[in-house]
Formats: sequence, structure tokens, C-alpha cells
Amino acid sequence: MTGTIKEKNGKEKVVFNEQKIYMPHPARFGRGREMGRGPYEKSGLLRETSLPPLRTVKEEFEIPFPYKKSKKNGKPWRELVSDTMNVDIKLWYVPFGEFDGNEVLFFEDKRPVKLTGEWVWR
Repeated sequence: MTGTIKEKNGKEKVVFNEQKIYMPHPARFGRGREMGRGPYEKSGLLRETSLPPLRTVKEEFEIPFPYKKSKKNGKPWRELVSDTMNVDIKLWYVPFGEFDGNEVLFFEDKRPVKLTGEWVWR
């Protein structure tokens, strides 16, 4: 996921870039005496990070809007650089763990995010 803003001079600037990797979990959940496919299966309870079929998965991202610090009436003041951000979302299937020509783009979406109202930070 990438977030870009348009600066006053017309150039686009990337202000947010984050990715999450989804992987299937070990079949035994790290339990039992037997060694599985590797020592990572014996490391205790593991967090589920796969995308299950026919089920919606909700992810949350905290995207900070860029601001500049200044002083107003002798007090610290924060002012937004831009109140609009374009967010680009891509969901890839990468079968061998690297972008080597075998990857498949499952989902792509571009959305503008706009802050409305008066934003005052202290």
C-alpha cells in the first residue's frame, strides 16, 4: 500500500509505503514432539497470517498525514502539508517469495482520501 500527496510545486511525493506478507500456518500449530518441515514449526503458537478461501479478511493501516511544525501566537503549532492523499492498493500472489516474473496481481485499487473539517493538534 502506497500513499502519495501532491506538493505545491505539482510533484507527487510518497509519504506512506507499507506491505504485509500473508503466509500459511503450520499444520500442527507448533505443538507436538515431532519435527515438522523445519524448526519454525516448533517455535510455539504461531499467528495465522494466511488468506483463507471464501472469507473476508479485514486489515487496518494507520496512515499518518504529513505536517509541518511552526509556532502560532508563541505556541507550537502543526499544520497539514496536504489534506488529500491518493492511496494505491495492490494485492500480489508471489509463489516463490520474490518478484521474478511468476507473480500474479490479484487486486488493485486507487482511492483518494480527504480530511475534512478543521484539524488542530496540540
